[in-house]
Amino acid sequence: MKVLLDYTKNLHFKASARNFKDFDVDEPVSFHGTDLGPSAVEYLLIGIGGCLGTTFIYCLQKNNVDLEALEVVVDGKLSHAGPKMLLRLVDVEVDLKFTPKGTSSEVEINKCMNEFTEYCIVTNSIREGVNVNVNCKKRSD
Repeated sequence: MKVLLDYTKNLHFKASARNFKDFDVDEPVSFHGTDLGPSAVEYLLIGIGGCLGTTFIYCLQKNNVDLEALEVVVDGKLSHAGPKMLLRLVDVEVDLKFTPKGTSSEVEINKCMNEFTEYCIVTNSIREGVNVNVNCKKRSD
């Protein structure tokens, strides 16, 4: 699984993933960006919410529970942390609010509510400290 980010100007990138092309990654003006798209941290929060949301829906679908509505709100807290007091994402709060359709089984709903988080690839990777290797090379002409 790969994504590509092409630098455009200032702190702005055009990103691509699979067949999705040219979506924006930037920083807000308050972080010296040009505010042309969500920041990398916001994409991380979107990834957390998207993974938890789809994992919850998948569990409900497997258990024949239909949804009328689902809202996922992800709130990340940035703070200066560590010995160098560098800005870090230090806490993430996720709220899922859902409305099942009609006569859905409470047993199946409760089962999914209690189990779905263990199948979310993104949150579990973060919790377990996914390894990130960075290779930085200067291109020669």
